Order: sequence, then structure tokens, then C-alpha cells
Amino acid sequence: MFQYFEAARVGSWLGWVFNFGFGSVLFGVSPFEITAMVLFAFSLATASVFVLNQYFDREADRENEVKSHLPVASGRITPRRTLIFSFLLVISCLVLVFMANVHVLPLFIVYLGLWTAYSTPPVRLKSVPVADFVISGIGAGFLPFLMGCGLTDKLIANIPSIMLGAVPLMLVHCGGHIIQAVGDYEADLKTGVRTFVVRHGRRKGVIVAGFTFLMASLSPFAYSAFGLLPYRHLFLFPIIFPLSIPIIMRYADVLKNPSTKNVINVQKTTRKYGIIGVTVIWAYALLAKTASF
Repeated sequence: MFQYFEAARVGSWLGWVFNFGFGSVLFGVSPFEITAMVLFAFSLATASVFVLNQYFDREADRENEVKSHLPVASGRITPRRTLIFSFLLVISCLVLVFMANVHVLPLFIVYLGLWTAYSTPPVRLKSVPVADFVISGIGAGFLPFLMGCGLTDKLIANIPSIMLGAVPLMLVHCGGHIIQAVGDYEADLKTGVRTFVVRHGRRKGVIVAGFTFLMASLSPFAYSAFGLLPYRHLFLFPIIFPLSIPIIMRYADVLKNPSTKNVINVQKTTRKYGIIGVTVIWAYALLAKTASF
């Protein structure tokens, strides 16, 4: 059973869970049991996405020094069982959503469909330069956030605010996807996966990723300058910024030498400090909503 849990790659999508959780408290808080059920369903859906991706990427993953140990690539889970496992996760997810909040079911179907198109031939958007990281921004940033927002009955009324909130999340995940592709460069090149990084090179990929991270960081200040976000909320950023310093330093290493080793280091550092940062942001959003300030 541990092999199947490992195939779900939970550590790779904790940021997606944050986006869902952030959306679930930004405009209102639904009953805890409903939120918990839909969050669990979201986790099952995301696990199925990662399992399906490993099925179609198993040949490329065998050439990847980091991913070659994964259960599917290493042969510990057979391709047939991989597909069955992914299918069972999808069915379980949809049943839970139907029972908990049928109104977000269409969003889940779109989410699953988008990520299926990302991995599955002949569409395989993963191999379409630019579309590869844009789809990641939508699928890992925008849609989880929108699914969280959909737990309340205020989704339609808050569309402008939802779009503003989703932009920095999308930018972060676009950049994160590019950095991951930098780490996968050699395996993708060898197996013919034409990502943005394979087509334009590692260094350009790192630069584009840095630009998306910068735009995401500056967006709240731009919102405040245009009167879209009260300035009082910006006090949160001096608290968050010290946590970003180690990540920035690791990013500088990747910019200097875009090797797989440096990519792994920046990913580890991001998980370590990012979990603290996103927990602070989520707690602040929940407090701001419940205290109405």
C-alpha cells in the first residue's frame, strides 16, 4: 500500500491544497464537514492526476535520475495497476463531491479533464511549449482556488475578486512548473518531450520562471496602488519576506548553474519555508474573514 501512496506524490502538490484552502476561506466559510469532504475529494483527484502522469511518463522517468525510483517508473507498480489505481481515485473523488456539494462537480470534471489532456496522447499538452507551463498555472493555481471558492454560494458575485486572487497563484505555479522542467531537461530531451525548457534552453527557462515569481510578488502592491486591495493587508508581507530569502538564494544558484542538483535544492528549500509561509497567509485570510477586517 505504501507504494501506491508514494505514487500519489503528495509532497509535490501541497501548494495545490493551499490554493484550494485559500479559496475556501476568502469569501466565506462553508460547514467544516462539507469543506473536509470536498478537500479530501480534491486530494483524491490530484493524486489521480499524478498517478496518470506517471503512467504516460514512465519511459521518460526511467531516464530521470530523480524520478527513476518512483513506483511506476521502477516497475514496482505495473502499468495496468497504475491505470486502475488512477481510475479508482477519480471515481472515489466524484462520488464524494456529489455527496458533499454537487455544485462544484463541474469544476472537478474540468480539473480532471485539463490534467488528462496535459498527460495523455495525442493531445499531451505537456509537450506543447508555453502551453505546458500555462496549463500548470491554470490547473494548479486557478482551478484549485476556484474550487475552494465554489464551496460558498458567492462564486458568481465575486468573479472579479476571484480573478485578482488567482493571478499571483497562477504565476507562481507557472514559474514552479518551469523550474521543474529545468530539472527534467535531460530526460525530456532524451525521450522527445518538447517542453518550453527543452525548446528554449535551461537558462531562458530559469529567467522566465524568475519573471513570473517577481510578478506574483509585486501583484498585491499593484492591486493596492489601484485601490483593489486595502493597504492594511500589506503588513503581512514583511512577515513573509524573511521566509523567501533562502528560496531566493537557492534560485540564484539555479540561475547561475541550472543543474538538476540545484533544482532539487531550490525545491527542498521552497517546501521547507513555503509551508510556513502559506500557512501564515491562510490563517490570516481566515482571521480576516471571520473578524471582518
